[in-house]
Order: sequence, then C-alpha cells, then structure tokens
Amino acid sequence: MLFYVSLMTLDEENQEFVGQLYEKHKKKIYEIAYAILKNRHDAEEIVDEVMINVIDNVEKFVQSDGNETLAQLVIYSRNAAINLYKVKKRRSANEIPFTYLNEEGDNEDIEIEDDAPGMDDVLLSKENSEIVARYVKQLTLEQQDAIMLVYTLGYSNVEAANVLGISSNAVGMRLFKAKKKLIEIGGDELHELV
Repeated sequence: MLFYVSLMTLDEENQEFVGQLYEKHKKKIYEIAYAILKNRHDAEEIVDEVMINVIDNVEKFVQSDGNETLAQLVIYSRNAAINLYKVKKRRSANEIPFTYLNEEGDNEDIEIEDDAPGMDDVLLSKENSEIVARYVKQLTLEQQDAIMLVYTLGYSNVEAANVLGISSNAVGMRLFKAKKKLIEIGGDELHELV
C-alpha cells in the first residue's frame, strides 16, 4: 500500500513508467522473495519494498534497458528478501562495520583504501566483459551483486549499500575482496586486461 502512496510523489510520466515496471515484473519479484522467505505475506511486503526502491531510484531505471532493469530488480528483490529473512530469524549481520570511537565517544566509519586495479578499465570492451564475466560467476552472490551494481549499472558505493542493506564500507570491502579474488583466479589473463 505504501508503494501506491509513494508512487503519487512522482510526476505523471514517471508514475506511468513505474506502474508499467510494476505490472511487468511484480510476479518475478514475488517469486524471488517467496523462494527465500517461504511466506506469502512477507513476499508481498518485499514487492512493495522493491517498488519503493524503484521510485527512490527512478532515474537509474529510466536510463536502463530491459536487461539492466531486470538485473536491478533481481538484485533488489533478492537482497530485500534476504535482509527480511535475517531480521525474522534474528541473525546478526555478516558484515562487521569498520568503525572506531572518535574523541567525542561516537562511532565513526573508517574508510578503507582500495588500491586494487580499476575494474572500469577492465570492463571497456565486450571481449573483456565476457572474460571477466566468466570469472565473476565464481565469486559469491554478495560479491557479484556489488560488482553488478557498481561497475555494470553505475551505482555509487552509497547507492549500492542502500540497495544491499549494508554500509558503504561493506560494499567497498566486498568490491575489494571480489577484485582480489578475480585477480587470484584470473591470473595472467586478467592481469593482461588491466
């Protein structure tokens, strides 16, 4: 229901666009959520949550083609369902926030420097993309999602963090570990691309 209220905040053109996305993809979003949550009510809640995220990021979806849109929705759906599952099962998050107590006694995020080779350079050509994609499939789903959002779909670490339900530092760490693993498993073939 909140989805429909949020939808009214958009201009008419974007309302129509998001409405069409909803009608076209609501079943797929529901199926992904239900497969994880095994609960009809929770899966319906995820459909609303995902569509609210679409509204919040409507510019990214308007600029995407059909395959990118579906990829974004799958990532949004899977992560929203996993996050709800964790909350329902009272599991603590896997991500350990990188924070410290500053002089005022407040928690402050620590920025992690990433000196790994730039993936933007690696992903320039279709041939390179196919080579990298072969190795990306060997990464964890969490790492694949981070790479898809940041390097393929152009999200910032903060935007990706919002989608994934983790801190931006955790996104940076996933990307760092993913790049390190890609170089490890890709060896000379990926080194030549960089």
